[in-house]
Amino acid sequence: MIFAAIISVVIVVGSFAYIVHLFKRDHEIRSHGRDIRALVEDVRYISSNDGGSVNIKYRLSWNEDGATRSVEGSDTISSFYSSKVQIGCEVDIKYLDDDHILFVFDQ
Repeated sequence: MIFAAIISVVIVVGSFAYIVHLFKRDHEIRSHGRDIRALVEDVRYISSNDGGSVNIKYRLSWNEDGATRSVEGSDTISSFYSSKVQIGCEVDIKYLDDDHILFVFDQ
């Protein structure tokens, strides 16, 4: 019985800590990230769900100081905005580093 209670507490605290981590990460990107207009070189739609979001893998590129920067990643976006993330389109992003990128659809 005590073991089940300990496991339950660990699961609840772990879930809460993960949600706090996601909010902190988004706040850091929004406050310290640079606004960049990037070209979508490749996008693959991995899956979608009933809540109206789509999981994608992408490759973006942009010119910076005379060189072309390229970054790959995955993200979950609203299916309403999936038409804006297509090969050859330009998207607005907040860029902190290669692991911290946020698509900006509403200004």
